[in-house]
Amino acid sequence: PGFFTLTVPTGGGKTLSSLAFALEHALAHGKRRIVYAIPYTSIIEQTASVFREVFASFGEEVVVEHHRHLDVAEHPEDHANRLAAENWDAPLIVPTNVQFFESLHAARTSRCRKLHNLVGSGIVLDEAQMLPRDFLAPVLQTLKLLVAHYGVTVVLCTATQPMLASRHEPVTRRKMLDGIDDAREIVEAPDTLFDVLRRVDVHMPADFHEPTSWDSIASAIAQDDCALAIVNTRKHARDLFKRLPQEGSEHLSALMCAEHRSAVIARIRERLKAKREGTDTQPLRVASTQLVEAGVDLDFPIVYRALAGMDSIAQAAGRCNREGALSQR
Repeated sequence: PGFFTLTVPTGGGKTLSSLAFALEHALAHGKRRIVYAIPYTSIIEQTASVFREVFASFGEEVVVEHHRHLDVAEHPEDHANRLAAENWDAPLIVPTNVQFFESLHAARTSRCRKLHNLVGSGIVLDEAQMLPRDFLAPVLQTLKLLVAHYGVTVVLCTATQPMLASRHEPVTRRKMLDGIDDAREIVEAPDTLFDVLRRVDVHMPADFHEPTSWDSIASAIAQDDCALAIVNTRKHARDLFKRLPQEGSEHLSALMCAEHRSAVIARIRERLKAKREGTDTQPLRVASTQLVEAGVDLDFPIVYRALAGMDSIAQAAGRCNREGALSQR
């Protein structure tokens, strides 16, 4: 038990692989339950649905999904809601990062009712690069406390592992971050896995100082029958979407309510599947914010990404040729 990392390229099956490891680890070390924390509600609904299919024979109450759209204050109170909001008394809990870390740090009795059920559990932090940077120090301190004193094992699961080791000021050697220094990688040679699962060619701009207009980007996307564009802000997503041919175009952003967003993502998935099968001949062009960047199961033949950090570019690449079906990307 302790800290583990699972570094697998996007589209490499890390969701089920990390759950399989957590289950084997729980059997080997007598863990009581698994908490699978996810950063976005757009991912949690997808992941919880997959887990329910896996464990369908054990009944619906095996998997408890917990995010702000399932708050008992806004929904009829039933057994599953009580489990989710009060004490996480189920074998597999799937909360958002917000629900998980607020439960650990909140000073409210209602939030504290679930803390005893974290003792002796396995915690998987999916898309670990999304840990809140502004609160990274207290988050890491709390995770280390759970591992050291409460029999918890933590798995940091992502294609782009964040630098969570302790950091020191170069001259005085004063510790700037009390990080995680003893995490063990689950995959023996993750670099080899990245080579085997390489499915995308990344093309950088010729001049990083010369911006490209939205009209030019929209014109380039319009030449493609099926393409995804990921931008950095909701305003940019809206501006780009307005410039795309409206027939077959879709828009995704965090301003959409959860039900609407889920419906649009489901519609995009269905159309992508139909295109692969040759039954959909209409163009499909999507302008989206980063909400599809990490973990959302979409597979486009070409993806445009507004300039960002290499971790964001790597995550965006995971929405391109995700299933490895294309020889040309």
